[in-house]
Amino acid sequence: MKTKIVIWLLLGLATNAYSQKKHDYNWLFGYGSGIPDSTNPFGGIIMSFNKNKIEFIPQERDFWFNYQTNSYSDTFGRLRYMSNGCSMADENAQLILNGDSLGFGKIWGVNCPISQPIAQAGVFLNFTDQDSLLSFLHIILDTIGNGQKAFIKCIYETIIDIKKSEAILKNNIILYDTLYGSITAIPSKDNGKWWIMIPRDRTNEYYTLLYSSSGTERILKQAIGYEHLHNGGGGTQAIFSPDGKKYAIYSPLNGLQVFDFDRLTGELRNFNFYNLIYSHNIISGCSFSPDSRFVYVSNPTEVLQVDLLEQDSTRAIDTVGLFDNFFDPYPTTFLQMVLGPDCRIYISTYGGNQYLHVILYPDRKGKECQLINRGLKLPTRNANAIPNFPHYRVDEPYPCDSTIRIQLNTDVEEEFKFREGDILMYPNPVKSELVIHDIKQTILGKLNICLLSMQGQQLYEINIENTGEEIHIPVGKLSTGMYFIQMRNGLGRYWVDKFVKD
Repeated sequence: MKTKIVIWLLLGLATNAYSQKKHDYNWLFGYGSGIPDSTNPFGGIIMSFNKNKIEFIPQERDFWFNYQTNSYSDTFGRLRYMSNGCSMADENAQLILNGDSLGFGKIWGVNCPISQPIAQAGVFLNFTDQDSLLSFLHIILDTIGNGQKAFIKCIYETIIDIKKSEAILKNNIILYDTLYGSITAIPSKDNGKWWIMIPRDRTNEYYTLLYSSSGTERILKQAIGYEHLHNGGGGTQAIFSPDGKKYAIYSPLNGLQVFDFDRLTGELRNFNFYNLIYSHNIISGCSFSPDSRFVYVSNPTEVLQVDLLEQDSTRAIDTVGLFDNFFDPYPTTFLQMVLGPDCRIYISTYGGNQYLHVILYPDRKGKECQLINRGLKLPTRNANAIPNFPHYRVDEPYPCDSTIRIQLNTDVEEEFKFREGDILMYPNPVKSELVIHDIKQTILGKLNICLLSMQGQQLYEINIENTGEEIHIPVGKLSTGMYFIQMRNGLGRYWVDKFVKD
């Protein structure tokens, strides 16, 4: 099964790339119809960083964002374009002329036109060498969720004339190979051009495209570091540092790889490896701190900080956040990351939740960075989405504005949780049967029990009458890996823990 990647190029008004400060000031979230309110936590919102604060603006849309959410705002932070991997729309979520069927293929309709469930698959770019505004997006398309392997096979470009609000060139292939996803971009030292980076699958090779308003000028292919193991249904995230000197890529199967990056030649150098391999094939996150000293990585249950100034790679790693077994109704585990224009790092959760985790002070070492689980509550439920932006401010003195205010979420609903010591679960790891013992008789009566995957997918559900005896749950048919178990009584109180199936 083949998948595709798309790049969009937008032509229009003349701008200066290095003076534009607010191209990433509008983030798009939400799925389902309508707009969210106190009775409906579904529908579209714009998370805006304008007006020196974070505010949420409702927006009616005929599509939603699932993993993939791309937006482009003008110099002053006014939203101009958006894409969910299926189509291109304007600031009012209205389809532009010829903006439909991006990366159209044989199984395009499996996910589209509603959304493409692919992470870090698009990026808008702007140019300065002509009276135009260009936007570049790479999008993985035609992914099918039936267990078949999918491969990213090409990069497309689509050119949009802003004055006409029309796609004047669409789905033009500029690179064909088996690729690894996780596209990102950074301005070249050659003014008005961009470097676009994407790894090659099952190799240790990287493609680096030098891109200008006239198109692809050069394509470099370089072998460095460790092989990119094909991640199937899992995921990876790659990012350039805010100062433009580093490139990092993290995958749960490959660990963290960090390189020096030469913005003049497009070459990676000085490979460093951090052994942060996660035993399960899941989606992971990666982000730099604003001062480019720290790299943060996440797997579903923890967030780690890597100090690039520490010479000993084992001492450089510190755990700064842990999943606290909170469900909404799905596990609010850690997914992918993005450094916001307010100097904070935001971490998405698995689908269906209303929260983003927040690292308040990413430039601080260790737990002083203050990761707040579910630090920001969204008005809408989020389908795994986190935006992907290039580094618009790499040559400016400050990569972000720390004066932007945030209203932190502090409601963790602890009154609904049973204390962990009240309930005993064993054995862990388990081979065939999991035993739950209500030691203090705290959950007598009607009880709902669910087993969930790390992605929050419900695998098993039973309803029982708990009389205080041991509860035996068969798990022998589960594949090897980590899972959640959740119990909830008739009053809404719940207990949740994780276990490993051998």
